[in-house]
Amino acid sequence: MTKKFTFSQFQKLGKVLMTPVMILPIAGILVGVGSAFTTANMVNLFPLLGNQYVQLFFNLLKAMGNTINNYLPIIFAVSVAIGYAEKEKGIAALCSVIGFLAMNNVMNILLTNLGVLDTANMKTGQSMVMGIASLDTGVFGGILVGLLVAALHNRFYNIQLPPILGIFSGTKFVPMITLLGCSALGLVMAFVWPPVQNALGFMGEVIYETGAAGSVIYGLSERALLPFGLHHFIYTPFFFTNLGGSMTIDGKLYEGAVNIYNAMLASPDAMFDINISRFVMNGKVIFAMFGMPGAALAMYQTAKPERKKQVKALLIAAVIPAVFTGITEPIEYAFLFVAPLLFVIHAGFAGLAYLLTYIFQVNVPGPSSFGGPFLSTIFNGIMQADKGSHWIWIFILGAVFFLLYYFTFRFMILKFNYKTPGREDEGETVQLKGKKVDDETLAVIVEGLGGADNILNVDACFTRLRVKVKDKSLVMSDDEWKKNTGANGVVRVSDGVQIVYGTKADIYKNNLKNVLGME
Repeated sequence: MTKKFTFSQFQKLGKVLMTPVMILPIAGILVGVGSAFTTANMVNLFPLLGNQYVQLFFNLLKAMGNTINNYLPIIFAVSVAIGYAEKEKGIAALCSVIGFLAMNNVMNILLTNLGVLDTANMKTGQSMVMGIASLDTGVFGGILVGLLVAALHNRFYNIQLPPILGIFSGTKFVPMITLLGCSALGLVMAFVWPPVQNALGFMGEVIYETGAAGSVIYGLSERALLPFGLHHFIYTPFFFTNLGGSMTIDGKLYEGAVNIYNAMLASPDAMFDINISRFVMNGKVIFAMFGMPGAALAMYQTAKPERKKQVKALLIAAVIPAVFTGITEPIEYAFLFVAPLLFVIHAGFAGLAYLLTYIFQVNVPGPSSFGGPFLSTIFNGIMQADKGSHWIWIFILGAVFFLLYYFTFRFMILKFNYKTPGREDEGETVQLKGKKVDDETLAVIVEGLGGADNILNVDACFTRLRVKVKDKSLVMSDDEWKKNTGANGVVRVSDGVQIVYGTKADIYKNNLKNVLGME
């Protein structure tokens, strides 16, 4: 396996992991609303909320949200298997469920017989997983199962067995090999995972002691790795493993910042903890909801007068997802490629946002997995004031960051004559497309990729259309992508190209697959 191939696969894993993560917003909102309206203080303030059926309704909302939170590992297993399966993705999904259950059953039987696991008295790092007493491998157990299942599936889904066993050929063979492979994985994990848990726990304690400095490093590095598509690997371990903390809430042990924060939301007594909140991206609330609009206003005001109307539409479309969903890439890519120094400054400001939200104890998460900055501020901030959300600081710090971004971006753009949207030279104006993806745009994209025969695979993440091609020399230039299709930027990788379209990337992917007749 070459280094470039490994880098490409890491990028793909980051994209695949976003599918289950994007299920979390609705879960977080349901738990947040259900918890907010069942607290004693809220009931005292609005006596009607104490009605038995009203309480039942809000408890049902919490239960609905926890359906996702409680079964994240198997959701990740299914998502990864589907994401990496080349064909017959439905079979891969089924096999991931079989594999996940097999891994945990094997660990249960082995550890029980070795006297390590006692269902009646489970130790730290052990829990009930899908009704099976096992090691708590969390979402990483699911990811490993998904990767193994996908590898086995891609290797054997079209296998041709001897005639006497022909009935088990093809996709029918995959569940059988999955059962064996994931059982073997369970044997390995029974001995390997406990030391990994201990190492993560130790690292978590070290990071806990870093305090404010650790928050700065976390926030800065998460932004800095965005252009490489590797930022997912900064926050995911903190989200879902004990690297992001361990805490017992209402008698149950939770590991990972997302799991702990959601447990705090659902608990009537637990208070928020800044050492957990910083790892669910509390700093992102500030720079996404206030900093990005400040940067957008600076780019609008520095645009050429005759292009301001056009640029206004572009920037509004980029700011809306930043504020409401926490997806900042559309506006970041508006300046990343034309003004890299601005992006470096932006990454530094992100670290500063994490520092200040740590100092002022802002316990409000900012990523899409909690509904995005705006909704999170309402449901996890204002409505959770009794838990110590300290939401008022969001607006105080937000005002400061709006001005900080605005004046910094305005000064830098004018000082260095950066070609941000609306300041391009004559003939380089980006042709902005409307919300509807038209056939003309698709035709230009196909032609720009070297024609249908040059396209091997089409995929997408939140903001990038990811295409593998046979011959990269046939792909049109970065400027042509921006000018002819409205792309925010282009990233060239070892086996193809990634074109940044913002939230329309997935729409382009689906339409291209239909046009090209891909599965």
